[in-house]
Amino acid sequence: MGAKLRIAGDAIVDSDRLMPQIAVGVQHKRLDSSGLDATLDALGAKRSGTDLYVSATKLFLAQGLLVNGTLRATRANQGGLLGHGARLGGADNGYEVVPEISVAYLLARNLAVGFEVRGMPDKLRRAGAAAGLGDGLRSDSWKDIFVAWAPSKNVSLTAAYVDLGRVVPATTADRRQTGFYLSAQFAF
Repeated sequence: MGAKLRIAGDAIVDSDRLMPQIAVGVQHKRLDSSGLDATLDALGAKRSGTDLYVSATKLFLAQGLLVNGTLRATRANQGGLLGHGARLGGADNGYEVVPEISVAYLLARNLAVGFEVRGMPDKLRRAGAAAGLGDGLRSDSWKDIFVAWAPSKNVSLTAAYVDLGRVVPATTADRRQTGFYLSAQFAF
């Protein structure tokens, strides 16, 4: 559940000025029960957490370029997929500020390409070391490159190559978690 409030600027109206659109937001995440419950409990990870963020978005309309930067205060492990924070081994359970950056370029009026990078806190690393897993619970940043096409006002298609880095490398033989993503949205 989340809420976002624009506090200054307007991405469209201010596209010919240096002023970005600035927004603040809050996002509450809850992890339902999973096969990792016992592990997360042992590491001292919570099932829910709240992120706070501030973002600045700048649209360079004449150049067809959209740039967004976000600073997120979070305790989420892998975006909340592995709970929030950790306590085992004196792990830091406080908020960590991580950056998020996205850039999109319009190749045509209805076709955009771009990339995104999202920093991840490394809350589970110290807890994992205390549990005898060495560096096996470290986190990597998430990255993707995408192509988005909007053939009409009601339809958009997005394809992306996603790299989530190493997610729980102790159980995945240190493999990077990568793959393709395809999304279709229809609005009526």
